[in-house]
Amino acid sequence: MRHWSLLLLPVLTIAAPAQNSSAKSATGTVTGHVYCADTNAPARMARVQLESFRDAEQRTASHPSPSSDGPIGGIVQTALDGSFVIPDVPAGHYYVVATASGYLSPRANAGDISEAEPPAAAGQPAVAIPKVDIQADQSAAVDIRLERGAAVNGTIRFDDGSPAIGIHVAVMRKGKDKEAPSNSTDVGIPGNETTDDLGRYRISGLRDGEYVLETLVVHLDLMPGPSRSAGLSGMMRSTLMVYSGDATRKSDAAPFKLTLGEERTGEDITIPLSKLHYVNGLVTAARDGHPINSGNLDIRGPGDNEPVVDAEIGSDGTFHLESVPEGTYILRVHNPRDSQVEEISLGGPHPMTYSDEKTLHQYGDLEQPIKVEGDIPNLVLAVPEQKSSAAAASQ
Repeated sequence: MRHWSLLLLPVLTIAAPAQNSSAKSATGTVTGHVYCADTNAPARMARVQLESFRDAEQRTASHPSPSSDGPIGGIVQTALDGSFVIPDVPAGHYYVVATASGYLSPRANAGDISEAEPPAAAGQPAVAIPKVDIQADQSAAVDIRLERGAAVNGTIRFDDGSPAIGIHVAVMRKGKDKEAPSNSTDVGIPGNETTDDLGRYRISGLRDGEYVLETLVVHLDLMPGPSRSAGLSGMMRSTLMVYSGDATRKSDAAPFKLTLGEERTGEDITIPLSKLHYVNGLVTAARDGHPINSGNLDIRGPGDNEPVVDAEIGSDGTFHLESVPEGTYILRVHNPRDSQVEEISLGGPHPMTYSDEKTLHQYGDLEQPIKVEGDIPNLVLAVPEQKSSAAAASQ
């Protein structure tokens, strides 16, 4: 029996590594080249990633992000000859997604303005997405050609002629009855830029279609103290959007069309600084006149779904709507409430805090017309008691 035990030991020792080797070999490699269709040159330093068929099918317009595990094999960059290698890919079926600045992303599908439909359900995508079938210990080769998209550029200025520096500019692709941002969490999908020191912007890699531009102007109250706006050292006071054609309402925006490969110049926007005013005031409870310390306000045109300017109610009940264009609007107070905010420390060597808000009393929303022809100070808004569900249903 002792002799049989000695003979079995080497056999068991050899069998264990053989099983590990089999597990490691259940992967393959994806290789290939990426080219620019307009020049036939290699797409140098382009990004390439794999997406499994299952992940693609789970991707929807409301949840456009890839799975939390990230792309299979990570994101690789092409070499100077356009080549790429993705090693150690588990056996399976994959889409090979390549992106490069200025070229159409495979996610830009022709039939859906969300730009986030899965390749398997996209119908006729603007860019074909190649597929590979990975077998254990095998290599799959694929060549990809990228189509150059359209581009738009221009300058954002104030009406006194000075450049609007650091302004966020986004392109919104128009659908039949709505607009959607031409961007996504997908790598390589364009859609927004920030103006440089001369107020210039350029956005490329757009598919053909009808677009409007949207610029965002943000005003911050940088006074020290806690903020209900996460991540900011002060409260966000108000925001203003200006659209193509110098419009301050999205419904008045001037759209423009792009064709593939087009370089559209001169899409400029002027921010009407001389026609912007402020609206200051206090939000109180109609029942006893005390200041409301939480809630939001916005100003919008009659019948508009999008606010022109919005802001938060301060902890002392005051509000400041800045950069309100001249015009006739509906001023709306929504979600007004008395609240108690407590700063809670997270401890540690570098103490950090977060704000915990508790609603003490909820009030009803308020809407009232307002005409802005100049600055409006000291406006008092009295919010009503909140209606009960039964009372609201009976009206």
